Amino acid sequence: MIRGLVSTILGLLWLALLILVGGRFLALLVDANRSSEIVDRLYRHSDFWVKPFFGMFNLANKTVNNTGGVFEPASLIAFVVYLVLGLVILSVLSAPFGWTSHRRRTYVE
Repeated sequence: MIRGLVSTILGLLWLALLILVGGRFLALLVDANRSSEIVDRLYRHSDFWVKPFFGMFNLANKTVNNTGGVFEPASLIAFVVYLVLGLVILSVLSAPFGWTSHRRRTYVE
């Protein structure tokens, strides 16, 4: 029961993190209005989670000609890393402890 509660809480936190990082990537890509309160908060709150991935593989931000936005590889890499890491953690939490037999026991009288 406790493990289910912990798994649910971690799943919700993981979802919030993915929304922040993925939202940042999309907002930058489509050149969202930076003066908007929502976009400003999105950038401020996601910055902490994306900063460790800046400069990775010597990838630089590139301007997108069609939208006027910016392709930020750091936020895309961060999204993929957090996605995989979250999937691994949640799968470990959902795995049963110990070795259990999945065979049915039949009793003969």
